[in-house]
Amino acid sequence: MFQMTRVVGLCAGAGLAVAVAGVAAQSGPQVYKGLEVSVSAVARATNVSLTDCPPGANTQRGVIKPGDPMEFVTVTADFKVLPAFKPGPLAKPVLQDESGKTYNTAQSFADVGSTPSFSCTFAFRVPTGTKVKRFTIDTLAIDLASPGR
Repeated sequence: MFQMTRVVGLCAGAGLAVAVAGVAAQSGPQVYKGLEVSVSAVARATNVSLTDCPPGANTQRGVIKPGDPMEFVTVTADFKVLPAFKPGPLAKPVLQDESGKTYNTAQSFADVGSTPSFSCTFAFRVPTGTKVKRFTIDTLAIDLASPGR
């Protein structure tokens, strides 16, 4: 079960409406390859950062043009590096909707383990109003299902 708060605001300077849904999972964090992972927020937006994880020098942005039937769903994941973590490649996260369709992100993991804990926001381009169900990284799956997502 999730607690959800909705906030509708205006993106500063861009004049774009953004609906934000904050999430607090009762199940707690999960462990994947020596990383403690939890989802702290899910949001919908038309203008997003596409920085890699953890955030570094990549400063690309994603923008949905007015009239486009798509939007971004962003998932903020919090990571804690545990002693069992061994550096190596990590799969890109994937978002799944309630019908089972998957959506990819352009973002990837880079330099994981260089800091003991970090948060990353992954952006997924989806049809407007898509109800999201699951955030996955390889074998790790975090349920996002909740009304209005």
